[in-house]
Amino acid sequence: MKKITVKRMQTRAALVASALALVGLAKHGWAQTAGSGGTSSPTPSGGGGAQTLALVGSAIVLLVVLGALVKMLDLKRRREGEAVIVQSQISDAVLRDPSLFSLPITPTAHVPLWSGTPVIVEVAGCVPSDDLRETALRLIEREASHLRDDVKIESRIEVVPSMLRRSA
Repeated sequence: MKKITVKRMQTRAALVASALALVGLAKHGWAQTAGSGGTSSPTPSGGGGAQTLALVGSAIVLLVVLGALVKMLDLKRRREGEAVIVQSQISDAVLRDPSLFSLPITPTAHVPLWSGTPVIVEVAGCVPSDDLRETALRLIEREASHLRDDVKIESRIEVVPSMLRRSA
């Protein structure tokens, strides 16, 4: 059985209520009055069918647009979940490495909305030497390739030699 969140249930209830309200309006029609002397006269029955058809068509278009919007939001939520998984796995790999765990290296993953485009992992931070920078990038690339085939690494790791003196 699928687990339905409260937010999703509220969205579905709002859609159903909107559809029922539109169907009710289409069934009973709009109140119309004539403008001469404040008296009202009934409208010919021939125009009611076109109005009802237009109203039902508008309701269907509205429901299709809302359905597409809900699907897009769900896809965005799933993609963000994938990014969190990639980011956490890479962060864990950096923390497990004894030469890198004390350095301020932060990976941030971005998974685009459309499938088929690569995951972008931005790696920011500071290291005391070029060797540690290369070690970090190799580790991150290796871990990312284990997770997904389509990963692009953007390095923003700076080499700050003064960090070596402070840690010594």
